[in-house]
Amino acid sequence: MNCLKVCKNNIFMVTERIQHSILYIDDEEHNLTSFNSTYRRDYEILLATSGHMGLELMEHNDIHLVITDQRMPEMTGIEFLERIVPLYPDCIRMVMTGFSDMEAIIQAINIGRVYRYITKPWNRDELKITIDQALEVFHLKRQNKNLIEDLKEANRNLEQKVIERTRQIEQQTINITDSIHYASRIQSALLPPAEELDTLLPSYFILNKPKDIVSGDYYWVSHKNNKMFVAVADCTGHGVPGAFMSIMGINFLNEIVNKSEIIRANEVLNELREQLIKSLRQKGEKDEAKDGMEMALCVVDFDSKKLQYSGAFRPMYLVRNKELNIFKGDSMPIGIYNEEEISFSNKEVQFKENDIIYMFSDGYVDQIGGPNRKTYRSRKFKQLLIDIHQKPLEEQKALLEKEYEEWRRDIEQIDDIMVMGIRFSKV
Repeated sequence: MNCLKVCKNNIFMVTERIQHSILYIDDEEHNLTSFNSTYRRDYEILLATSGHMGLELMEHNDIHLVITDQRMPEMTGIEFLERIVPLYPDCIRMVMTGFSDMEAIIQAINIGRVYRYITKPWNRDELKITIDQALEVFHLKRQNKNLIEDLKEANRNLEQKVIERTRQIEQQTINITDSIHYASRIQSALLPPAEELDTLLPSYFILNKPKDIVSGDYYWVSHKNNKMFVAVADCTGHGVPGAFMSIMGINFLNEIVNKSEIIRANEVLNELREQLIKSLRQKGEKDEAKDGMEMALCVVDFDSKKLQYSGAFRPMYLVRNKELNIFKGDSMPIGIYNEEEISFSNKEVQFKENDIIYMFSDGYVDQIGGPNRKTYRSRKFKQLLIDIHQKPLEEQKALLEKEYEEWRRDIEQIDDIMVMGIRFSKV
């Protein structure tokens, strides 16, 4: 059986040896006890009540994964992670915090190079999945390190090792790609699952085609006070940088809706812009990166059948009886802007049974293709939506994808693509 020993300086340690070792640091002993009792049968658990104790344990043990609380006296979680990065580069690092600690999350990513942050209170099963993914990344990093050593040996053996070196490089590429796939799973986990969407939306489809494994386009859905909040966003860039921005956007939107009484669409965008500028430390300087996102956001009141819309560059289309109505977004992004900061506008419309709205990023209309290798353009996209809007939602999604592939043909996809359609019909 596992047993907990109390060592010098109040450092706790589990005696049973398990393949993967985890160091958990928290200044509250009841949190240490809870973590140990939950996972002691799955891993070798080492526990410490402070960063200094954690450093001592790492000096004498091969630690695969470190999970540290952020808010601790004497040494914060970020300060601890910053100290161990150069000493133990292979160790996977995670930090515990809350939505209100977004500034700490940014610092942890920039300074502590964290694999993942964990929100409190943590869920046993969800945290177990995250830990297993982190340990698998650790295993891949160890494999990569061994591959590098093998490559050095291959160089010493010259021609007789050429085939071996090639295979190792190919395997290393596969490992890196696999790591990005893990990042894609994390990004997908932040999006509302299909089961939740089915309960929130009366009838919908989502066409999501990332250019790379991970995407800078994302959708977001929430529900509060009998109102549904839904958005489609296009972040600066695509791939890993765009995915990071999308994670920030999703977390900020959840925090804004959950912790305030904001029910107007433009107020959500105003607050999101303020938080994003603050977190990215944007000051509007000349050579500063203009990171941000475009977004179309709706607030739907099914009781009164009223819809609010606000947009940052991205429009919303409402199609009713083969007539397409355009609701244009404001010509400014969610992020720093050259002109004086003004409020996003808010538009309201009374929707009817079988009305359908479309929100989308610019990836579909900007795709190059066709016989003359030109962009698809908005005019063609609008007509396509008018032609298909009365068809079942899943059929619409299939037709959009078919049209896109026929247009693109052998030309590379140039951007992430996100199209979302919602029909206001009785469930």
